Amino acid sequence: MEGYDEENVSLFHKQIVLRLHHELLPDELLLAHDANIVRHWQRITERRTEGPQLYMKYFQYLALLFTEIYLDRYFSDREALLEALNRHVATFNTGKAAGDLVPAFTPDLLNKLAFWMATGSGKTLLMHCNILQFQDYLSRKGDAKSLNRVILLTPNEGLSSQHLGEFEKSGIDAELFQKEGRGLFAGQAVEIVDIYKLREDQGEKTVAIDAFEGNNLVLVDEGHRGAGGEEWMGTRNRLCEDGFSFEYSATFGQAMKAANKQALTDEYARCILFDYSYRYFYRDGYGKDYRILNLPADDDDEKRRLYLTASLLTFYQQGRVYEEERQKLVPFLLEAPLWVFVGAKVNAVRTDNKRQVSDVVDILLFLDEFIRDRSRSIADIKRLVSGNTGLLDTTGRDIFAQSFAFLVGLGLTEDGIFADILRTVFNATSDASLHVEDLKGVEGEIALRLGDHEPFGVINVGDASKLLKLCDVAGLTVTDKEFAGSLFQQIDKPGSTVRMLIGSKKFTEGWSSWRVSTMGLMHVGKSEGAEIIQLFGRGVRLKGHGFGLKRSGHVTGIKRPAHIGVLETLNVLGVRADYMQQFRQYLEDEGLSPDKENEEFTIATVALGGLEKKKLRTIRVMEGVDFKRDGPKPALGPLDELKLHPIVVNWYPRLQAAIAKELRADADKAAQNEDKLTAAHLAYIDFDAIWFDLYRFKNERAWYNFDLPRETPQTLMETPVWYRLYIPPEELEFGSFDRFRRWQEIALALLTKYCDRFYKQSKAAFEYDHMEYHELTPGDPNFVDEYKILVEQSEATVIAALRNIKDELDVGNLRVFRFGSHLYNPLVYARSGLIEVRPVALNDGERDFVLGLKAYFEKNTTYFNDKEMYLLRNRSRTGIGFFEAGNFYPDFILWLLTGGKQYVTFVDPKGIRNLDGPEDRKIRFHKTIKELETKLGDPQVVLYSFILSVTPFAQGGWWTGSLTKDEMKARNVLFMEDGIEPVIDNMLRHMLK
Repeated sequence: MEGYDEENVSLFHKQIVLRLHHELLPDELLLAHDANIVRHWQRITERRTEGPQLYMKYFQYLALLFTEIYLDRYFSDREALLEALNRHVATFNTGKAAGDLVPAFTPDLLNKLAFWMATGSGKTLLMHCNILQFQDYLSRKGDAKSLNRVILLTPNEGLSSQHLGEFEKSGIDAELFQKEGRGLFAGQAVEIVDIYKLREDQGEKTVAIDAFEGNNLVLVDEGHRGAGGEEWMGTRNRLCEDGFSFEYSATFGQAMKAANKQALTDEYARCILFDYSYRYFYRDGYGKDYRILNLPADDDDEKRRLYLTASLLTFYQQGRVYEEERQKLVPFLLEAPLWVFVGAKVNAVRTDNKRQVSDVVDILLFLDEFIRDRSRSIADIKRLVSGNTGLLDTTGRDIFAQSFAFLVGLGLTEDGIFADILRTVFNATSDASLHVEDLKGVEGEIALRLGDHEPFGVINVGDASKLLKLCDVAGLTVTDKEFAGSLFQQIDKPGSTVRMLIGSKKFTEGWSSWRVSTMGLMHVGKSEGAEIIQLFGRGVRLKGHGFGLKRSGHVTGIKRPAHIGVLETLNVLGVRADYMQQFRQYLEDEGLSPDKENEEFTIATVALGGLEKKKLRTIRVMEGVDFKRDGPKPALGPLDELKLHPIVVNWYPRLQAAIAKELRADADKAAQNEDKLTAAHLAYIDFDAIWFDLYRFKNERAWYNFDLPRETPQTLMETPVWYRLYIPPEELEFGSFDRFRRWQEIALALLTKYCDRFYKQSKAAFEYDHMEYHELTPGDPNFVDEYKILVEQSEATVIAALRNIKDELDVGNLRVFRFGSHLYNPLVYARSGLIEVRPVALNDGERDFVLGLKAYFEKNTTYFNDKEMYLLRNRSRTGIGFFEAGNFYPDFILWLLTGGKQYVTFVDPKGIRNLDGPEDRKIRFHKTIKELETKLGDPQVVLYSFILSVTPFAQGGWWTGSLTKDEMKARNVLFMEDGIEPVIDNMLRHMLK
């Protein structure tokens, strides 16, 4: 569902309006929010041309939609927003234990929002859109100049520099904060400030908080990590006292747990607007898989060496997979693997077993020993690839058993593997000693190389001279070299020879790379929990096929290269990293397994034989015909259709958003007033601004063939026969300047819907003349070759059933079944967050229809003696759609063959509450399809369309009090509550009537 339709409406919006029914969020309002979101997103991504076009993921869209809804209510009526939030708090607290209660919101909390987003989920892009959203709403309020500054607070200078580059990519003016400031130009750019530079008093390198005043838009990236508890909160609150703040973190939960301060927890419990923490990110298939291992103690030298050799072999295997499959991996955007070693501190020296020890020197000594002691290293390699390593977990299972299947498949000897490790990991074509090399002219970098070969690694360190002395004392070969460039800065550049990066926990923020594939953690303690999770988040980032961010196993319609899973797995191997067990506990608390999360099953489908002989007819626009390229250029003007089916805008829901619930109930009972904008109202409307907004709307929807004369919007508003406006009469009275702004919004809403209807009608009329019958073939995109079913390990019963599936199964929330009349089998239904099916499984209404049709077919064999019946699920977007019905993709195509004729019926089981009344184009499609049948003029093909409503008639909706069930039936709308088999009987007999 990612991306936009040809009119630049997000596909997420289309799904939301199908599923959501809320009086405060009518479709018109959701569409307006969607237009804003798409506009902001396209602005910040138009310069990001380094890869495929960046489309929003569903979680990014929802986060931005929630922000739109919140800001709309925040700027409209803060008192009503506060009241609504506290009503929700009261409901939430009902029945909760004292320790789980959430305090009521207070007015000073309304200007603070937080987003709990997994690392790799695009927090930066979300932040940039949030800036544009806030500025947009502030501008609509007419108060844009009231904002003093836009300030981004970061935990360190490295992250500040990273943000500066990201703002440049998004086309947003930004700069690193300077004490002397911009003077009169302050506030025109985002000012990026390291939080440690904010102090109570002015200093040489710090600035007093009071210098910023309080009316700022404050953005905070991991701010709670830059200062402790109340100190940080006080700083943020003062900066945005009269303004607003957005905060972003991947580790809110861990930070709050570590702080252990109830007030802090209570505040974030109310400020977090959207939670897409790591559990959701991983379950959705985003990011790499992970494998987490830890050597609790390293006092056994033999076990420690073997464990580190296994880590090296793991990384080497990733490099070989990348090398062997490189061409096939191109669409998956995988980078050359990088091994990152992280110590508690690079230069920290501790006493361990009465000897002075440094984490980094420890790592280097292991590498030196592995290279020098060839025979022992080869023996260790032999032991590891055998699968019998003796390195066991708490259950007695060998942790590296079956870990090196790819290497075994290469057929190399242990000697060959050792030599190949020298080549692929250490850039060496022959034996050579390890050199630790001081790079003169490059501050804070030390190169690692074998002999005179190209550097294979880099140590990033604050005090290089101190570390070099430690290496020298440890007996390592220390040299120096004049060097012009930075190895660290070149890691992500093509041609980099660096395979290994060693440093401290600074890599948890301020540095980012897609290459990280194996991590070694050395002596990292329990207190660094949130930081290590940040580091973990860096490692699991994945571009994915087509920059979709997903593991290949979660992408449908692609062929996965062999062993790609090796490269899509982050291996985290710790040595006396006490926090690792805590981290495993964190994953379990998140509802994830520290080991493999899902089991994947593949179920192949079988197509009905002899399809070509059936010559089943479908409908499509003639191949090669394109409205934008081949059709006439429509110019906005009168549309006669609107006299019969006028545009409807209901302003009541927007106004009622500010009315208390108990008062709104009575207000809804009153008859709604229908009215028009008169010439007196139009005199206050800025039609130039309206035209520019409509022009932007047309561009957002990519209607480059649509002509929008400048004078037409005003002409249309002056002849108001084409719309119905429902609005309280007092809103059209000349009472305040706010009313003028509201009339402007109403006019824009009406004209936007007019443009939408006009363009779609023009396109439908063109395509109507270019429709044709088309014979169905097995290569049709509606056919599915196989299903991928991913099941979480907690679903043991479902997993057991899938392992032993022979034909069909019905277990838990999963059903696999066959229906002989469907053009391929089986069909799959699933309804569980723990079971994922690709392509999308049947929903409840679709399942009920298919099973009902199957039961009817089996019970009425006599009826079908002289008839053939076939069914095919119609896939959204790739199947058969009808632009004239609002891009309608009915769920099923049903063929009934009898008497030499084909009765082709489009069937859609759906909820109908959100349709636009009896004149909705999906309902009117039952007439449109008959007109199309006449136009196509084949007497052997009869066309129908039916909607099978899953919404019970008595639940009410636009039909309440105006249409009976029989009148709905006359429009080919049948209610499934009447019994699916009677409904099917009614439909089939109507087709043959």
